[in-house]
Amino acid sequence: MSHDFIEDELSRKSVFKSEQLLSVDYIPESLPHREEELRTLAQSFKTLITSPGQTSHRFIIEGPVGTGKTAVAKLFAEQMVLAATRRGIRLNKLHINCRVSKSAYLVYLRMLREFRPRFPRRGHSPEELLDMIVEVLDEEDSYLLLILDELDYFIKQRGADILYDLTRLMDNRLNAPQRLSIIAIGRKIPLDEDILDSSTLSTLQRNLLRFQKYSSEALYDILKERVQMAFEKDTVMDETLQIICDIASERGDARYAIELLWRSGKQADRETSRRVIPDYARHAKADTHPELRKEVFATLPRQNILLLLAAARQLREIRSAYITMGELEEMYRTVCEEYSEEPRAHTQVWEWVQDLTAHRLVDTKRSGAGQRGQTTLIGLSDVPAEMLEDYLLDILE
Repeated sequence: MSHDFIEDELSRKSVFKSEQLLSVDYIPESLPHREEELRTLAQSFKTLITSPGQTSHRFIIEGPVGTGKTAVAKLFAEQMVLAATRRGIRLNKLHINCRVSKSAYLVYLRMLREFRPRFPRRGHSPEELLDMIVEVLDEEDSYLLLILDELDYFIKQRGADILYDLTRLMDNRLNAPQRLSIIAIGRKIPLDEDILDSSTLSTLQRNLLRFQKYSSEALYDILKERVQMAFEKDTVMDETLQIICDIASERGDARYAIELLWRSGKQADRETSRRVIPDYARHAKADTHPELRKEVFATLPRQNILLLLAAARQLREIRSAYITMGELEEMYRTVCEEYSEEPRAHTQVWEWVQDLTAHRLVDTKRSGAGQRGQTTLIGLSDVPAEMLEDYLLDILE
């Protein structure tokens, strides 16, 4: 009789108690070292509850990756909805990732479907969708707190018209209830007169909250709470947490720290160890990179991943800082053949390169002296080519 590997694995003990609490999507009930930011938002938005419909709020949250921007916005929105519900106010919250909803139309459609889930995908203009959103909010006497995450990526791709349209949507309703308030999130959202009118610019510049990187001590407090929630008692050594904090504090990145903690726990399970020792954290660091984020790659179409794999493979093979578009396309066709995919034409590939640049997954620049003609050069500054290639191969398996 063959060995039953499934039952064997299911019977093993794990250092994890609730592994899902280490997911990037999980938002804990408390956020250590972000209390002041939550208080600032509460002070700014409290009139949504004390005087519903009197004002429309717009707020920007900026800061490096892993500094708690999305977590704070989501927790704040949840608390606002609960407070409104206790007072009989119909306040809805909606988080939209602008890497996923890549056009104003898709953003507005997502907003409308929050209230009309079966609304058809096609057949209306963006302006018509906006009008219908307002009509629905008026009909239901409801209010919407909209969180636009990674808006800096969206603006680089599509421009800032979406901010103008959403702010003007409420400004044009002088004597009607103000139904929509916005929190925009990004690493650095461009705020200048080249892309925004002076009125919108003035409002947003006044309501700007900048998040700083976490210190090593702050990361330790965050990890300590997650250990208590996600791991069995006394399985994670304090020295392991200290090493993870030392590694992640260079970037002040809590997401990276939590991923290292999760990977360390997985290593302990693989070794059938009941203790998460410091060496597992060192292994975790060697196996990952702070720029290789699951949430980014989860939104990439398969063809984009194949193109990125081609770039990583070509850069590794020729050991150069940059490759040309021609070299990239030649390797891309090889990769497509390997994965039984039809390669796309030059124009589409060029657009995908711009998209990957906006995602900050590749760097691009124009060729200079010493090369015939002008071409786009593609490189990687944040991730070693070999590590990126291995990561993408795992995704494609």
